Amino acid sequence: MLTCLALVAFNVASLGDIPKLSSDIEAEARALAAIDSVSPELIARIESFSADAQRLSTTLSSAGVGQDMPCIFQGIASDARERAAEFSAADTAAEQDAALMNLRVLMDDTVMLAPLAASAAADRAHERNLARR
Repeated sequence: MLTCLALVAFNVASLGDIPKLSSDIEAEARALAAIDSVSPELIARIESFSADAQRLSTTLSSAGVGQDMPCIFQGIASDARERAAEFSAADTAAEQDAALMNLRVLMDDTVMLAPLAASAAADRAHERNLARR
């Protein structure tokens, strides 16, 4: 019984973390989409973004927020790591331009999807509140 209560408490805390995580990821995606030059700092920011997207995926999953949202943010985390690798391997201006375009596409998608993660968490919290009644 205590184990179940601990899991419920953990999941509720996770649900509470999701709106801020989603908002932070959306803000960083907007900032990354606006970058127009390649630098070592950019690669570090993309890697940090990837870790944040992975954390959101894990939090969504542990909070019991469907299957789609955790998978989507797992994919975003993976794609971000691929974008970082693209920048690391880009030797020419054309390769850098292509990597920037690919990054913008991923970040634009993230900007659209991050609020949906927060909404899915709110829906899950509402379901839990109804179940407690």
